Amino acid sequence: MARRGASSLHPSSVPSGEEVMRMRRSSGIVLLPAWVMLLLLPATSSAQTAEIAGVVRDSSGAVLPGVTVEASSPALIERTRVVYTDSQGQYRVIALSPGEYKVTFTLPGFNTAVRERIVLNAAFTATVDGSLSVGSVEETVTVSGQTSLVDIQATTQRRALTSEILNELPTGRSFQNLAILVPGVQMPLLYQDVGGSDGNRWQTLKVHGSRDDQMPLLLNGMPFNNMNNSGGGYNHTLAINTGTVQEMTVMTSGSTAESRTSGVVSNTVAKDGGNRFTYYFYADFTNSSLQSDNLSDELIAQGLNAGTRVKRIAEVNPTMGGPILKDRLWFYGGYRYLTSQKYLAGSFLNKFPNSPQYCARTAGCTYLGVLVPDSRDLAQQDFSGDSFHHSYTTNLTWQISQKNKVNLFYHLGDRHLDGDSSINASPEAANFLFSKPDYLTQAQWTNPLTSRVLLEGGFTFFNELWWQGQRDRPAGVVLGYGPDSTIPKLEQSIPIAYGANLTNIRAFNHQFNMRLAANYVTGSHAIKVGMQDMWGTRNFSYDTNQAQRWIFLNGSPVSITQYARPLIDRQKLKAALGLYAQDRWTIRNVTLNLGLRFDYHNAYVPAQDIEAIPFVGPKSYDALTDSPSWKDLSPRLGAAWDTRGNGRTVARFNYGHYVASESVATATANNPVNTRINNASRRWTDTNGNLLPDCDLGNSALNGECGALSAPLGQLNIVTRWDPDVLNGWNVRPNDNEFLLGLQQQVTERLMLDAQWTYHRFGNFFATQYRATPPQGYDSYCVTAPTDARLPNGGGNQLCGFVDVKPTYFGLTPDNFVTSASKFGDVKDVYSGIDLSATTRFAQGGVASGGISAGRERTDFCAVIGQAQIGSNTDTTAGKVFLDNVVGNNINLTGPTAAGYPSSLYCSVTPPYQPDWKALVTYPLPLGLSVSATWQNRAGPQKLASYVVSGPQTTLGRALSLGTATAPLIAPGTEYADRMNQVDVRIAKSLKFATTGRVQATMSVFNLFNANSTLVWNTTYGSSWLTPSLILQGRLVKFGARFDF
Repeated sequence: MARRGASSLHPSSVPSGEEVMRMRRSSGIVLLPAWVMLLLLPATSSAQTAEIAGVVRDSSGAVLPGVTVEASSPALIERTRVVYTDSQGQYRVIALSPGEYKVTFTLPGFNTAVRERIVLNAAFTATVDGSLSVGSVEETVTVSGQTSLVDIQATTQRRALTSEILNELPTGRSFQNLAILVPGVQMPLLYQDVGGSDGNRWQTLKVHGSRDDQMPLLLNGMPFNNMNNSGGGYNHTLAINTGTVQEMTVMTSGSTAESRTSGVVSNTVAKDGGNRFTYYFYADFTNSSLQSDNLSDELIAQGLNAGTRVKRIAEVNPTMGGPILKDRLWFYGGYRYLTSQKYLAGSFLNKFPNSPQYCARTAGCTYLGVLVPDSRDLAQQDFSGDSFHHSYTTNLTWQISQKNKVNLFYHLGDRHLDGDSSINASPEAANFLFSKPDYLTQAQWTNPLTSRVLLEGGFTFFNELWWQGQRDRPAGVVLGYGPDSTIPKLEQSIPIAYGANLTNIRAFNHQFNMRLAANYVTGSHAIKVGMQDMWGTRNFSYDTNQAQRWIFLNGSPVSITQYARPLIDRQKLKAALGLYAQDRWTIRNVTLNLGLRFDYHNAYVPAQDIEAIPFVGPKSYDALTDSPSWKDLSPRLGAAWDTRGNGRTVARFNYGHYVASESVATATANNPVNTRINNASRRWTDTNGNLLPDCDLGNSALNGECGALSAPLGQLNIVTRWDPDVLNGWNVRPNDNEFLLGLQQQVTERLMLDAQWTYHRFGNFFATQYRATPPQGYDSYCVTAPTDARLPNGGGNQLCGFVDVKPTYFGLTPDNFVTSASKFGDVKDVYSGIDLSATTRFAQGGVASGGISAGRERTDFCAVIGQAQIGSNTDTTAGKVFLDNVVGNNINLTGPTAAGYPSSLYCSVTPPYQPDWKALVTYPLPLGLSVSATWQNRAGPQKLASYVVSGPQTTLGRALSLGTATAPLIAPGTEYADRMNQVDVRIAKSLKFATTGRVQATMSVFNLFNANSTLVWNTTYGSSWLTPSLILQGRLVKFGARFDF
């Protein structure tokens, strides 16, 4: 009998499609009061709007108070916004929509001055000074000119990409593909896109050493991150409709008090229509016949049989907007269809998917004295990608009254994504992802109460529903959610997963967030106080085929991992509350940006009743509150100095204290369903050679061919406990302190140079202490590296710093304790680097921008790992030591893992400075022709060597407790593959008709020079070591068409 208030947790409790549709309808009913409240309460964010500010003087240079300043634009549904200069002659107009503006200055006794063609981008303050001469108001002096390239009041580093640039550049038309054109912004090499080959697949972005999950996503200034643990940037399914985007702003440092986190902050501003009807249509297409082969003899010699290549890419994106009621109600909406599929490098259908062994050699493999044929069907290369992706978007702008404006936004999407197989995952071990429905609902409201007071408010609801399940062979055929009859397997020597997909998932998540703010603006002050809050639910259901995985080494059975699945875990975010106050204070040529932010974060786990599953009986768990309950104060201090007073040279300083992004990661880590033992390993000695475990897997003790389980599977005892000192309190949350020094110079009317130094110091690390085994319960040992000319100094050296649990302590119930790493020693994680860039606007139209970002992140946790019983993360992919970001900065992976036990080897890493080069250009030519190009140049993957060893290969003098362990043979941050270099170009021909109509045909060539840079390679030392598993796709030609009217 389930207890009152408890959730019955079983995969069947995850909603069906019919139930989801009912929930969708009910969600609309639930949200109706919120919509109504927004019409009654005092949402835009400064991230999505712009400002105009300046000083008005008379002909003698004296300041003029009381001047009427009117900003007007077709981008404003209310047409004009009016403010007045203060006693210092200063004025400021805030919360302006991006677009082209005209500013009019009037004062009785003086003539009227007008400044035209002022182009505003989001998060930009344009300086527009006025000069009035004695005369009558009827006399008007009009000045037209270029908008300044320099924002003399901002202390942030940001880049704005307008809709015109988005349409002109040769890109994959996803926000990630646009954001990575900013110097320093990077995504994993695994997802390097060539002409949209990765479709709308989700990719995380990083800058200046930021964490993968620290990338707030904003739509019209409000977050739409999902509830998948971090909440910082992981979003599996929702993709913005590119045709409905007005512009995108990417902020990389110096965020104001309105942001809780650092990292890449991207904001997409949606088109909101206008007083005339506009129509837009975009379509493109390419397939494998339009792609060049870039598989070289050198790559073939390294073991790569086939490169990744496009199967088919197609997009159709019609949109339109205009007035429903002129000057009162506008709309803009559109539809987008996208399919993007690719053949995968080194991945071929498995000829023997039910075989217990896997061979990846053309000549076959000798396993246990028997020749096993090649498992790969080299005539059938596997493919993955979006079979389809539909999205529908609508945006309404409603001027309810003279002062009240409401924006209503709705986005609906569904998709079918076949997951990647690879050289490390056979197609039958890959998965598919299907989402329907994903929808986002947003309402925002602004009220310029007076010429000095502006009220803002907003509300967003994001519903996410997706399945990850077993896909059949080949891609595109779905077996459906639930266990398959085949057992997942792993061959460690390659390594490759095969047999079946390891994990099936259902996710059903809700995210709500709101904001309220009040602005008080004078000419010299822009004061803003506000509140932000987020709450929601995360529901994840997990299953593993047959609740087990068989592990082989060179075809020989080694071990079995058993899982306590299926299971479902639920977490709820009670509040992610932020309160802030900030002032932008201009004192002559200096603007101070002063802010203070308070964050309160509280999440919890509801009571749970879990039904019996394989290997584990029924369980019940009480509710877990305050997991965590964090409180933080974060100051933000900045200054911008117009050194010459002419708006051309600006020196900047900024300091910001930021907290790690979080939704329910800590609650998930503390959920009893997750802290119990959900997987355990046992040795498997195949004495009769039938490649089947002849034992009772339901018996955790030594029996038959199976050793004892490494831990009591599914045991009710909580194996991981958290120190109350890191779950509750002030300023204990993982954080980041950022310092910025910069200089910006507008050399000419069309050329700007920018230089910046950035420094990050990450803090408040967590460490996991493995308390079940005392310090004397471990034996130390060394590993002798194999002799190989490709290894440092030819190999053959000894690597020490490894430990293995003594047999008498093996199999104890784990007792893990997460606490502050500072209790054991100092942890250092510091990034420093410089950014240099240039931007120019051509007289004929078009723009060029580019630069370099060179930095490095140094890490040292030797003082912590040197303490007995402290776990470490020995995964050093991409030069990062702290990759297990379960709660931001976490030194984790304690006790027995797939890699063995913790190691102090390479606990301090200082990689070289790695420059990241980016450039883009758009340029008009005669006869309606235009050309555009982008360039990316970045470091290749690290050269690492994970060496799987067994007892005889160590100085231990006995078998390892888990049979094998993994030793890194190359220090991280020391060796890299060749740099990745990609050039994309587009040629377009436009024909104009009527007054505003245009038809454009495009031909884009991606990877112009047919480069074949290695993006991912095998880092497991063995016969396939350094075999590329992914290279940059070959030259691709794509044809497109665009229509504007």
